[in-house]
Amino acid sequence: MNPSTLRAASKLNLIRILSSHPEGLTLEELQRITGHKTLTELKNELGELYMIEMYPYSPQDCVDIDFDGNKVKISLPVAIDKALPLTPEEWILLRDLVFAKKDSGSATDLQLAEDIIKKINAVIPSGVWEPNEKIKSFLKKSIQDKCTIKMAYWKRDRNEKDDRYVQPWILWEENDSYLLAFDLQRKGFRSFRLDCILNAEISNEKAIELPENAKEWLNGFNQLLNHEVHEKESLATVFLTDASAYHLSQKLPLRDLHQTITFNDTEYYLYEVPIREENWFLMTILGYGKSAIIQSPPNLKAKLVEQILGSIHNFA
Repeated sequence: MNPSTLRAASKLNLIRILSSHPEGLTLEELQRITGHKTLTELKNELGELYMIEMYPYSPQDCVDIDFDGNKVKISLPVAIDKALPLTPEEWILLRDLVFAKKDSGSATDLQLAEDIIKKINAVIPSGVWEPNEKIKSFLKKSIQDKCTIKMAYWKRDRNEKDDRYVQPWILWEENDSYLLAFDLQRKGFRSFRLDCILNAEISNEKAIELPENAKEWLNGFNQLLNHEVHEKESLATVFLTDASAYHLSQKLPLRDLHQTITFNDTEYYLYEVPIREENWFLMTILGYGKSAIIQSPPNLKAKLVEQILGSIHNFA
């Protein structure tokens, strides 16, 4: 890329970044995003951006840069970039709709759909593997057809497999995914974590009418899963990266303790997190790998190290 093209691309990138943050960015925040080596270099480029000429508009008609001493903002009276912003959920739904069109359309539609899917995947990355997708599809069909199933379930508290005969009722996909079902052997409602269902198949057990206390049990399950942190609830302090903090906040309430550390060139932020169920909490933290570091309590740190060493031993 020649120098002139590179300079133009850099300025267009500044426009896109600033226009996507209408509330403004501090110079330091902007520098972290753009990668400018110094603030002086960034200020010079912002000054040049203000003087971009686009005939027949004057610079002020086209790009209006505002700096109030704290944040940089941009005003674009002319629609330089007309890209339609979509949320991640909207992109995913759009991709699903295009997939459906691809399977039912003509040869022309097929090629067009594949081109669209490639572009969507550039915005929302997609792999061929999706966690528990096969079992999810099976459970949804079992619920729809009102079938009973036999499933192999991994009991993490005792590290053993158990065969369960259940009648699926609801596939709960808020926070962590659960199958809510009526246990035909224990004669009561039970919840099963989706990631612990090893496999499932249709059983010969006869389907039943769900007991009248189904709604009452569901309300209790919902309260248990989403209960507020109370004074006696055990708490842990955990250093998290930005990404892991965002994902963990979808499962548990986090309280920012406003403390940071840098480890191996990665910045971590300290949060206070409730320990609602110790084994589940440990397995969840383990899932974040080096993006989550437990600071306290000490006994939880010891158990985490024990889990890691046990896994290494099993694979050795």
